[in-house]
Amino acid sequence: MIKALSSQLKELAKSDEENFRTAIKNRLDGKATEEQISAVKEFIFLLPPTLKILNSYWDDPKTPLDVKKLSGILIAYIIRRDDLLSDEHLGLFGYLDDSYIVVSAFLKIQEMYLRDWQDKSPEERELTERARKLIVAPRIVIPDEATGIDEVMELYVRGHITSFEDYLTSRKKASH
Repeated sequence: MIKALSSQLKELAKSDEENFRTAIKNRLDGKATEEQISAVKEFIFLLPPTLKILNSYWDDPKTPLDVKKLSGILIAYIIRRDDLLSDEHLGLFGYLDDSYIVVSAFLKIQEMYLRDWQDKSPEERELTERARKLIVAPRIVIPDEATGIDEVMELYVRGHITSFEDYLTSRKKASH
């Protein structure tokens, strides 16, 4: 699944370049810089390696149960076709919300549950560093969606909700 997603993103990056650029420029009132466009694309490409690491937590007996639960919910959300930005209609740009929810949850997991750096793989440390640097890009391009995802992530981590899929879906319907 992860290899197929990576291939799909690479193909969309080639075939959908103009639509991708237009979507970002439209979100930024025509004022998108090349640096912003590049950062958003690079952020989207964090999705497959982040999913790979989240998936690896399932096999590690040292992984806290809360991390396994959140990882499973994220993977289920990604498989779901109805999300905040439709990749079916928006091409590569439609993966920005998926990337944001997965990467922001990954960072939350790193911060809250997996603080011991010597237990982390070099791949995990590098991904954490890149994600922290790049997460600013989607917050600028899709601020409303990012805020909603951040809010629901906090509610989930605090135990106020058990499924953020329903919350995000209700938020999406309320915004239309």
